[in-house]
Amino acid sequence: MLEIEIDGKALQVNEGCTVMEAANLAGVYIPHFCYHRKLSIAANCRMCLVQVEKAPKALPACATPVTDGMKVWTHSESALKAQKAVMEFLLINHPLDCPICDQGGECQLQDLSVGYGCGQSRYGEEKRVVFNKDLGPLVSTDMTRCINCTRCVRFMQEIAGDMELGQAYRGEHAEIMPFLGRTLDSELSGNVIDLCPVGALTSRPFRFSSRTWELSRRRSVSPHDGVGANLIVQTRFDRVKRVLPLEYEALNVFWLSDKVRFSFVALN
Repeated sequence: MLEIEIDGKALQVNEGCTVMEAANLAGVYIPHFCYHRKLSIAANCRMCLVQVEKAPKALPACATPVTDGMKVWTHSESALKAQKAVMEFLLINHPLDCPICDQGGECQLQDLSVGYGCGQSRYGEEKRVVFNKDLGPLVSTDMTRCINCTRCVRFMQEIAGDMELGQAYRGEHAEIMPFLGRTLDSELSGNVIDLCPVGALTSRPFRFSSRTWELSRRRSVSPHDGVGANLIVQTRFDRVKRVLPLEYEALNVFWLSDKVRFSFVALN
């Protein structure tokens, strides 16, 4: 066991643990976009930068392994300065259209921009525009909103087992796109909607039908598979509007098949 200190709180963690995992164990929240505990480490959003003792600059918490005696500050002046700088970069090209975005009200970027964003942008040039991609009848795209966290790419390759998405080009020209102009054909493709931290990938059947705060939530079990995946059924005016996975580590973890996720359309 390794002994570390996070924001003055001492704790013991296993060898090989990252700063992000140690912070979660300590109940300390570190802002992030690309990190997901069931996906590989990408460390490309840089939102989780933290101050580490004796380190010359802020380090990404998701990709920094813990060492014995390490001292970490997640909300120090240095860490906050780095996190706010990253947020400013993310918002340079992101359209500020939250009132008309289908992700409004449940958007990670929207939430974190309140705590780490500025009230006014210093960027006066034209924002980039990314053309939408055809991912099939289930997943709708607004790719100009994409922050290139690559969660969807890693999920399709590592969990779904179908390498149907990839990242092309570099720098501000980087885009997430399907290979060879194909659509998403995996039976787990709907999970990229949940993984997307912004409004780039949204549910086509649910799109513009309701706001998240207008929905009632009920726990349920899937009638469509033999294992009984745990669900959250969201309704409005006694009509099912959306079906989401209920986190249950022993069964379906965070994931749902497209059949379970979208079959509610037949009810209406």
